[in-house]
This record gives sequence, C-alpha cells and structure tokens, in this order.
Amino acid sequence: MSSLPVSTVSFVRQERPERNPAARNDLTARLAVDRRTRNDAFAVRHESYLSGGYIDRQPGDIFTDRYDELPNSQSMVIYKGVRAVASVRVCILDTDPALTGWDDIPAGNIFPEEVAALLGDVRRAPGEEERPARAIEINRLVRHPEFATDYTLVFALFRLATFMVYHHRTDLMLSCVRRNHTGFYKRLHFHNVAGPRRYAGVKFETNLMACYSSGYGNVLRDVPIVDSGAMTNGCYDGLFRGEAVSVFGEG
Repeated sequence: MSSLPVSTVSFVRQERPERNPAARNDLTARLAVDRRTRNDAFAVRHESYLSGGYIDRQPGDIFTDRYDELPNSQSMVIYKGVRAVASVRVCILDTDPALTGWDDIPAGNIFPEEVAALLGDVRRAPGEEERPARAIEINRLVRHPEFATDYTLVFALFRLATFMVYHHRTDLMLSCVRRNHTGFYKRLHFHNVAGPRRYAGVKFETNLMACYSSGYGNVLRDVPIVDSGAMTNGCYDGLFRGEAVSVFGEG
C-alpha cells in the first residue's frame, strides 16, 4: 500500500542507477529497532496519509497499528541528511507451525481466502529445500509530503523492500495497492489477484497484487535500480545491528 503518483509509472522506464547520483548519496536508512527510529517511521506515515486525506490527525502526530508490535513486522526509515523523509514496512507471513506471531499480516486479514490460495500454489523446484510457504507483504510505503515529487525515494524504498524479500527467502511478494497505482506494480511483475477492499486503518480501498519468487529476477532485470546487491556485498548488514546504512552505497 503506497503513496506513489501515477507519473511514477513512466519514470520506471527512464530511470537508471547511474542517473542523479548527487540526489542519492545523502540517503541513509535504518531498521526501526529502537524507539527513536520507530517514532520517525510512524511520524512520516502520519504526515503522508494525513496530507492525502487518508486518515484523521492522530494523537502525537504518529500513525501506528497493531501489526507494528508483531515479531514478523519490520519497518525501515530513509533519511535525507538527518531528516526522516520516507518509510516502508514489510510483514512476513510464515506458515511454519513452530513460529508464534508470524501468521498475521494485513493482507491476510483483508483477503484471507486469496492469500491462502496463493500460498497453496507455491511450488518447490526439484532439489529445493522443503519448508512451509513464506510470503512478504510490502506496506506503509510512504514519503513525507514535502518530498512527494522526489522519485529517487520511491526506488530507495523498493530497493530496501527488495533486500528484505531476499533476506527472508520469501516465496511470494504481496501488496495491497490503490487502483491508480496498479499499473506501476504490474511493471514490477505483480499481477492483480482481487479487490478492491478497504485497507486497515485508512480511508481508501486497495487491490491485492502478488508476485511469485519465479518473477523476482525479472524485477531486478527490468528495474535495476531496486537491486542493491546487498545479499552478496554486505552493504546492508548494518541494518540488523541498528546502524545507518547508505541506501545506494556499495558497502
């Protein structure tokens, strides 16, 4: 569930990693594992959704929900210099019965039958490890309204989300997408599944969209700026230690 403008769709076709390097070299990211970073994530969300009329003003000017407290939920914040300017949350759905609290994500509550069917369609390649299906939902993808036309932040957010997709070894990406943004997600190799239905906590409806792991490589090929290479070069390892990392750095 994002706050991306329709014009971003054409921007996908034009943007390449070598463009606008000066606009990217001051972007850092943190995983919201401490109170300050968590509050930054919730504050950016609040300003983004409030400016669009999607929520009413919340106490303390922060916007959070019960999913933020679950063990399978991870938020990341992007900083421009010292200012928090964007945030994204990923919620991992792991059906392993040995895990507690990892079977609850927003999309699974809004589209329960559809998500269950998608997980049931996960197929293992010959020789691949047999394990319960695992999905990741990308949600609360927002920019501060003062940076609403900064398209570099859009790709920075998807770059971080893509890293999490690979880090958690997911079989399936999910996102609940507003109708005017579905074209953008289709260019990221998502397909429409169902909807529209009201998304939790906000004043708009979304369609459920999905991308199986077999399509992940196509995303990196067609939109190379979202490929951090972080799984092999280690440039994002500091996230899990609570450190700031360069979004477009090489480690």
